[in-house]
Amino acid sequence: MVKWMRIIYLIIAWLFPVAILVQVFFVGLSLFTGQSYWDAHIGFGHTIGILPILLVLLGYLGRLPRRTITLTWLALGTYLVQAEVFAAIRADVPLFAAFHPVLALLLFALALIIALQTRTVARAGGQTSSASQQHAPLEEQGSLASDRIR
Repeated sequence: MVKWMRIIYLIIAWLFPVAILVQVFFVGLSLFTGQSYWDAHIGFGHTIGILPILLVLLGYLGRLPRRTITLTWLALGTYLVQAEVFAAIRADVPLFAAFHPVLALLLFALALIIALQTRTVARAGGQTSSASQQHAPLEEQGSLASDRIR
């Protein structure tokens, strides 16, 4: 089950930065085509919020390393501030609302870091870190004393 959770995590981890790029594309369409795609940007922005929530849950179910789970929580928190706080205050406090696109860049970078590091974690199967390997019997580690002599 851990392996499947990691595979699903990997897929969603790559969908998240792609979804952020789609968000930027909607903004570009609104700015450069003369047509309004702001409703698509807002609607899709709220829809993709499920992705970091799923990543947090799958991170625990997949027994991912603490660093990965921490980055995933950071991405979720950044998303919430980005999509809910800064977007909501754009009329009242435009100076702070101007951080909305800056946080989008930060969120994209976080999502990409998570996706890139997840490739190696997904390959590791049920192992969460090198520390778990230290407690395994020597035969399972593949480092028998006779192997070291050769």
